Amino acid sequence: MIRETVGHLRDLPRYRQILTTLVLYGYQDVVAALHLEGLVRPIERAALGDGVPPHDRARRLRLVFEELGPTFVKLGQLLSTRPDLLPEAYITELSCLRAAVRPFAFDQVEKILEEEYGRPVAEVFATLDPVPTASASISQVHRAVTHDGRVIALKVRRPDIARVVKADLDIIKNLAQLIERHIPALATYRPVSLAREFERVLRRELDFTIERQTIQRCRIQFARDSTAHIPRVYEEFSTPRIVAMEFIEGVAVDDIEGIRALGANPADVAVTGARILLKQIFELGFFHADPHSGNLRVLPGGIIAPLDYGMFGRLDSRIRERIADLLIGLLAQDTERVVRALEALDVRGEPLDARSFQRDLSELVAAYSELSLETIELGPLLRELIGFVRAHHLHIPPELVLLIRSLVTIESVGRKLDPRFDIARHLAPYLRALSLRRFHPYRVLSQTLRTTEDLRRIATLLPDLLGQSLDSIKRGEMRVQFDLQGFSRLVRQLTRASNTLAVGIVISGLFVASSVVLRDGPHPLAYIGFIIGAVLSVWLVWNMSRE
Repeated sequence: MIRETVGHLRDLPRYRQILTTLVLYGYQDVVAALHLEGLVRPIERAALGDGVPPHDRARRLRLVFEELGPTFVKLGQLLSTRPDLLPEAYITELSCLRAAVRPFAFDQVEKILEEEYGRPVAEVFATLDPVPTASASISQVHRAVTHDGRVIALKVRRPDIARVVKADLDIIKNLAQLIERHIPALATYRPVSLAREFERVLRRELDFTIERQTIQRCRIQFARDSTAHIPRVYEEFSTPRIVAMEFIEGVAVDDIEGIRALGANPADVAVTGARILLKQIFELGFFHADPHSGNLRVLPGGIIAPLDYGMFGRLDSRIRERIADLLIGLLAQDTERVVRALEALDVRGEPLDARSFQRDLSELVAAYSELSLETIELGPLLRELIGFVRAHHLHIPPELVLLIRSLVTIESVGRKLDPRFDIARHLAPYLRALSLRRFHPYRVLSQTLRTTEDLRRIATLLPDLLGQSLDSIKRGEMRVQFDLQGFSRLVRQLTRASNTLAVGIVISGLFVASSVVLRDGPHPLAYIGFIIGAVLSVWLVWNMSRE
């Protein structure tokens, strides 16, 4: 039993430490539900943490994570971003884990630097500040000055963190399996899937090569944007355990007096920060997933300098368009459009009470039916949407959770700078652009061509597939049963699909033929062909979106 539970005997001391900590902070019921009481010593099994109120489970969970070290601190930080999973009290407590974490000793920092550079620190840097400027669960940052006068921020990974994280991740995945098996109330949240996602995120954060690539990518994306400053990476001082980047001075984004001292208007800074994040989300699909005030600096002129590139979200164009559909559907009081957007975003639950789901969603939609994109308050809307998700035990893709958290966070930061700040007003143009982009003639043409190619490939494979199926039927290896229920509906759908394809082919032919004619010089037939093709394209897209 023990071998099955812990996997390897070398993990037994760590298992005992984790379970004992849970018991000491009043989570005996969880340990008992997992049938792991035998790993906890009897004297500890009956104890409670000193000075911890028995009823305050949220605070006790935060203390458990703090007690268990970096991996669990990071787990608590990530859980604090999941209001779809945890009640508000837990989110509030676990958010405290984002504050400064206890730093490790400077002599360990020097040892890591000497191991990575292969020479004494004094030969690499003229000065190295022994007091860290920031300390987190995975790393800490020290200010250094090179011999040629460059000021550098050295992000140094904690010693032996890779080994500790690997052992803890194995235990967390094992405990997640036990939770799914023995605690039905928590099994609905798919803890095994959450553990795997946590492992993926944490392994990416441990790989400083990825963070350096992220910084370089952001520098390219904002190279022509004078309102954003992305720090420079110094590759000659960077290694798998060290990120060396330009040291950013500036002031904290929530330091209103400091911003004014720089000659900038706090309200303008709020708009700049929102515009940078919205551009990352809806134009680039690659956004800072942790834009809290500690990760943003303001430079002279109101320039925003984002810090810490360890956590970034990614959204492809399809997801961005579905997010636009979701918000526009809420404002248009179009429940069906909201449902389709949620399904397209893979927001779903099992089992689902369809009647109560439809009723609650209709009420949520009706609450915002009188508002426009310019007047809506995005924060309350997203929080109500999260509440709806939690009430129906729906599962949200991690990228969508990061998006919601980023929008709520940047709106909160903006409100501190300007009480009248409204991120929805700046969001509106991006949503409209995403909605209109799907009607672009080139996109309609490319979709039609892709559909034609898919049909051609299917038509090529169909004779062989049918021949093999008929041979299997003759040999008795396959049994065919016909069910004609809904056959007429299927015929109508196939007819509609074939008509849509035919119109798409006609549109493609008109555009191609008109282009060929126009290549030889202006001709009325070419312009007529373009006009007819455009009209048919609009009709086709409207008909497809309606269905």
